[in-house]
Amino acid sequence: MAVTSNYLIPRLNGKNFLEYPSLGYLPIALALAMSEKPADFLAFLPIVFLGMGTVLITFLTAKRLAGERIGLLSGFILSTMLGFITLHRHCRVDPALLFFVTLSLYGFVTGYHVPEKRSLFFVVFYLAMAGAFLSKGIIGAAIPIGTALVFLTTRRDLTTIRKLFVGSGILFFLVPVFLWVGSVWRLEGFGIFEEVIRQSLHRFSSPAADHAQPFYYYVIPAFLHLMPWTLLPLVLLWYRSEPDDSREALSRSLLLKFALVWFLTVFIGLFLASAKRLLYLGPILPPFAILTALGWNRVREKLPGVRRWEFYGLIIIFFVYIGAYQLFIIPPERKESLRPVFEAVSSQQTNGPVYLIHPSETLLGASFFYLGKRVPVLNKEDLLLGRFINQPGTTLVINFYSDDDQVLSNLRSKGYRLILQKKYGKAGVCVYSNSS
Repeated sequence: MAVTSNYLIPRLNGKNFLEYPSLGYLPIALALAMSEKPADFLAFLPIVFLGMGTVLITFLTAKRLAGERIGLLSGFILSTMLGFITLHRHCRVDPALLFFVTLSLYGFVTGYHVPEKRSLFFVVFYLAMAGAFLSKGIIGAAIPIGTALVFLTTRRDLTTIRKLFVGSGILFFLVPVFLWVGSVWRLEGFGIFEEVIRQSLHRFSSPAADHAQPFYYYVIPAFLHLMPWTLLPLVLLWYRSEPDDSREALSRSLLLKFALVWFLTVFIGLFLASAKRLLYLGPILPPFAILTALGWNRVREKLPGVRRWEFYGLIIIFFVYIGAYQLFIIPPERKESLRPVFEAVSSQQTNGPVYLIHPSETLLGASFFYLGKRVPVLNKEDLLLGRFINQPGTTLVINFYSDDDQVLSNLRSKGYRLILQKKYGKAGVCVYSNSS
């Protein structure tokens, strides 16, 4: 997108990549467009700002309904949650999805809580929901709609349901979506929009979808993603608040019910979906942070003695977070970088062609990013039968065929030698060249 200046249609190695609309990629593309030879840092910068925005909105949501202390605790807890950290260490569309979903639900619950400004905040609900849809398809609209609908149903508020989903305000969602649909239809035809919808429905309902997993897949990963705060919300089950009709208590009760509905709606939806990945857990993190903050506040109310140790406890947690970040997150990421692979390709300094053999999506994206051009793709059969330009200086980037004796013997017979072998994830990448 940055190279072609076409920000409407995502591409992977020069070809249309139609799993999602383009908005989720747009911040990264705009950052990369700032330089002709962008550093990796520019790709991560928008992800950092999106994460900061999600923390800020979580703070504002909790502050609006339960006061500044709960708001600050919610933001702190979210920013130190393992799943939130790892989500914002990769260039994916999910940080944009999480930002817009959180903003949309902030608009909904604030509008519901402040009737005199309901119309204004409901506009935020619709516009941010459009941003979530344009970031990752149907799931971006399903989470805000599902959460709002379940929440209002539990309160038997049919009047607000009608106003929210039947009123003219829905146009604030439809107009941005149709502007994107009309633009891509004009450029490439209606098939792109149909493909985005098909991908979303296929991932949710088809057992043959990519990353299909059994329904219990998230049980242990969810426990780990919520660390180090996993168990703290359970205190809400033991320490129930006494009846209190004050406005502050009612607002806090509203926040508790809303965060619980948000968390459970998303979590149950993730269990029902066919496709399951750890990064899909992102939308449960803000409501869990709010529930955790409310749980900690309940402990403070019931056990006043912990207050004098609260500050020191948070400092300890913060330094544990920094230590875990330095020791367990950054080192594996450095090993996962594909920069050395394409530095080895560029170091050949030949005019021969470069080919990718059976590449993953990550390898396809990395090749364009580091080499600045579309790289032809071959499969194993093409390689064995010689269906490529085999001239001096040809370089082959092979996605984990290092243990295939047939491929290795074929390459040696054609004069290729191994330049680099790098483990990547569960697989590996090998670079071969026939240059002298």
